[in-house]
Amino acid sequence: MQEHKFFKIFLLLIITNISLSKSFTSSDPYIYTKINAKTLKKYLNDKSIYVIDTREISTAALGFIPSSLIIPSSMFSWVDAVVPEMAKVILITDLTNRDATIASFSNLGKFKLFGYCIYDEIIESASFNIQQIVYDPNTKESITKIVENKGNIIDIREISEYKETGVIKEANLIPLRTFQNDYEKIPKEGNVYVFCKSGGRAVVGMSYAKRAGYSNNFIIMKGGMTQAISEGYPLVPYEG
Repeated sequence: MQEHKFFKIFLLLIITNISLSKSFTSSDPYIYTKINAKTLKKYLNDKSIYVIDTREISTAALGFIPSSLIIPSSMFSWVDAVVPEMAKVILITDLTNRDATIASFSNLGKFKLFGYCIYDEIIESASFNIQQIVYDPNTKESITKIVENKGNIIDIREISEYKETGVIKEANLIPLRTFQNDYEKIPKEGNVYVFCKSGGRAVVGMSYAKRAGYSNNFIIMKGGMTQAISEGYPLVPYEG
């Protein structure tokens, strides 16, 4: 009888140990909170929480939620340029890439993943004021016209890139790496034309400015400085 009692205790300890082990080692993304549309709307107004749209830019271009940051999972190396360390983050993703996206973001180890939501589900269940990314064709002629009309041009590449290729003389140089400190240099009136190397970082910068409260139009120069150079637009040496 005593042996039977000890056996039951031993079995209970084994089961408890297995359960605890699973709870601490599980990589199941469902341990994070799934955010519904109503709750997301509330969090979008809380500037201490960063909502990141992790879908590819070509998809986000068709419709993104204002006040969200557009940072595709393929560009997670740039998250710390626009999100403070250990900030609370909610990820917007699609169902197909949810697990991989959550795992990839968690591996950054610099932020507090607060929850996630599925884009198609929240769009279907609530009325969001969806916006689209606006592009300029970025031809020599279009850049010349912007400059002649005294348009606001910002170049958010890194200083090493300015040195390598030169810059547009009239551009305001605001590297994405220092964007959190320098974004207020962006004009708050008129169209703002955004350059990076190929167009990806320009979208990140645009979404950051929009989240910060800018209401003027941001236009992404399609193909970035790589396209401008191929078009033969004249650049000047960087003199920073």
